[in-house]
Amino acid sequence: MAGATVPTSTEAESSCATQSIFSANDSARDMILNSPLWEFWYSADGALEVVSNACETCCGYEAKHFYRNSRFMEAILIEEHLPLWHGLWRKINDGENYASAEFQIRLPDSKKRWMKFEASRALDANGCYRGIRAFCHDITSHRSVVQQLMHFTWHDSLTKLPNRCKCIKKIQKTITRAQTTGCWNFSIIYIDIDRFKNINDSLGHEAGDTILCKLADRLRDSTYGFETVFRIGGDEFVLIYEDTSDHQSVHRSIDRLIKRIKRPILWNGKQIHMSASFGIMHADMEVETAERYLQNAHVALNHGRSNCTSGVAVYDSKIFSKALKLISMELDLHNALLNDEFFLVYQPVVDTMTRAVTGFEALVRWKNSQGQIISPSKFIPLAEETGLILELGEWVLLEACSTLAAWRKSNSQFRNLKVNVNLSARQLSDLNLTDTVAQILEKTGLPPNCLRLEVTETMLMENPDYADTTLHRLRALGVGLCIDDFGTGYSSLMYLQQFPISNLKIDRSFVTDMEKNPANYEIVKAVVALAHALGLTVVAEGVEEEEQRIMLMEAGCDFSQGYLFSRPIPPEELPAMVNTMQMPQKSLPQAG
Repeated sequence: MAGATVPTSTEAESSCATQSIFSANDSARDMILNSPLWEFWYSADGALEVVSNACETCCGYEAKHFYRNSRFMEAILIEEHLPLWHGLWRKINDGENYASAEFQIRLPDSKKRWMKFEASRALDANGCYRGIRAFCHDITSHRSVVQQLMHFTWHDSLTKLPNRCKCIKKIQKTITRAQTTGCWNFSIIYIDIDRFKNINDSLGHEAGDTILCKLADRLRDSTYGFETVFRIGGDEFVLIYEDTSDHQSVHRSIDRLIKRIKRPILWNGKQIHMSASFGIMHADMEVETAERYLQNAHVALNHGRSNCTSGVAVYDSKIFSKALKLISMELDLHNALLNDEFFLVYQPVVDTMTRAVTGFEALVRWKNSQGQIISPSKFIPLAEETGLILELGEWVLLEACSTLAAWRKSNSQFRNLKVNVNLSARQLSDLNLTDTVAQILEKTGLPPNCLRLEVTETMLMENPDYADTTLHRLRALGVGLCIDDFGTGYSSLMYLQQFPISNLKIDRSFVTDMEKNPANYEIVKAVVALAHALGLTVVAEGVEEEEQRIMLMEAGCDFSQGYLFSRPIPPEELPAMVNTMQMPQKSLPQAG
């Protein structure tokens, strides 16, 4: 011991005799020497009197090294922890009876261990100061546990990425740096994996966890620097881009990320295709909290999803205003289900040749408490996102089946008609869908073959194996199945034939330009021919002109739907319309 670390006595202690506490007590010295603990005894003048032989077991150095060099402990301490050692002795020299410090030492083999050094002033029976007694404990295992706990506190256990707490801390630190330097050159990117719930529902959580880890690796590999990507929720990630040269560089990086995320992921021999939505919040001097940055980036993400911005949107004040309206609409949606504000209208599906009604498509509408009719294009995506679509979809199914069942009982002209009901992606991935449909059919008394469920190509192709299982179960009930908006998605009849589909609808975009664009008409004819070869019937959507009906009839299209025949009408107007348009049933082909 020397210099700043020499223990000294106070004025009161100096009046006591300064003889060693061991001067007449060799047995005490021997007991300490053979102690299983690593002990030190310093005399009142700071000289090292005794160090236990256990020091060699604890640190790898024999006791003789400590006797030869009173500052040997300082020599084996790692440099950055020397201030802790000196601080401990300053406390003792300032009169404190106890002081401790935790630091690392180097072993002879260059490995490191964590030690806790505790020093106490030793007084005799008369209260006279006799020196310092100290213990050194190996706390390496304890520190390892603490470090693991700290890691778990700040990191996600699945992906090993920093978590939400770490993300908020990092963003706040970035804001503080920008406020200090005046360089507001960072961006926060909020990422949400599209339709990830479908993966968990259909393939199971093990598959979901594996896919999340692979996506996390792709995000980590696509960024640079330390702690730039975080997992803050189930399928939600955040990127922090610092020192960006301009906003365009951020967008270029996101473009690269999009391509990486879209690369197929192999799971149990199946290729899973994923995509993601991005919300960007660029640095703003008026935004001072990390939570606000995350909130704004998330608001931008949701805006991008609902407005079809190719999965990427940047936050601005207009988006915030729209977000407030969406929150209000979400609350209204909840109330609308409770207050029976939804209603159905029905658009007829007719025989292309005879114009006779063969069925209807049930379309949901919302008249809110202010008497305004809300477009389905606004509330359906919101219902899908919030999960309300399951409750709303079940209501639509029940209402449509009840309506047709009631007309079948009271009007013979409805006996062979069918009702088409659209399914959402959430409904198709619902494990209880088949049971729900069976219960509704039983409750309403509607024969299963009078119900057709419409799904889109995109919904099927997102998870074809699960969709195939679900559709076969529905088909086993006797329910008809229809591909809606054919031509806007994968458009592969040869691939879709694996599904138990009985009917498909050609998207209105092909029908609308059919007269002016010969290529569209050729596509329609080819789809009809191939569908018939596969045993499917075909419906053309968006028929608005007589010329279109004639062209479809010549192409062999079985059924048509559009304003040429009728706009969607309320259920009470159905009997009159059916009576006007209906033809003898024997001349009507059936739509599956």
